[in-house]
Amino acid sequence: MQDASSRVVVLLAPPGGGKGTQAKKLVERFGMTHISVGDVLREEVRRETELGNRVKGIMEAGELVSDELVAEIIESRLNNEEESRGFILDGYPRNVAQARYLDAITDRMQVRVVNIAVAEDQVVRRLSGRRFCRDCGRIYNIYFAPSEVPAVCDVCSGVLIQRGDDKEEVISERLRVYDEQTRPVLDYYRSSNDYFEVDGNWDPADVHQEVARIVGAMV
Repeated sequence: MQDASSRVVVLLAPPGGGKGTQAKKLVERFGMTHISVGDVLREEVRRETELGNRVKGIMEAGELVSDELVAEIIESRLNNEEESRGFILDGYPRNVAQARYLDAITDRMQVRVVNIAVAEDQVVRRLSGRRFCRDCGRIYNIYFAPSEVPAVCDVCSGVLIQRGDDKEEVISERLRVYDEQTRPVLDYYRSSNDYFEVDGNWDPADVHQEVARIVGAMV
């Protein structure tokens, strides 16, 4: 049996597929370290590390951080976290080149790839239906979890708003980019015995039970 710290779970899902929700639940359940590429980059910039200073200008210019820099940051996190009970990668790899690099740096670790598959119409309803309270930040969904009074927060009576990136035309573009860049990653992993697919159209609690079963079997 391998040491728990050598476990790496790669979570894949389309926009609105629930990666963030499932990652948080896995952290609570197994004590694993959640590595979200976006969060890691922002933290490196905030801490003014050498890597952070290198990516700051790139991010401020609205450009994509290179595969090489992102890989350097991921490898650093995998090798330097103390007392970790394993890692959850959220948002990495995004393309086949990154997937190949991840294979190289985790060759002595146990890796499982979990794809949360969600129908496109479900993604659109999840994202386009989201509403945020402008005052307290509570999240609703007009289709699945609406407020008692339309456009009014149940908690603080604040106004509910829709973020710009949750509009249908923006969602369509995000899905197009996902199809173009990330679906080849699924094809790359699909033939592996360490690839698992979970039906993300289920209730989130049921999705979590299945993801947790897959991750728990790594212990």
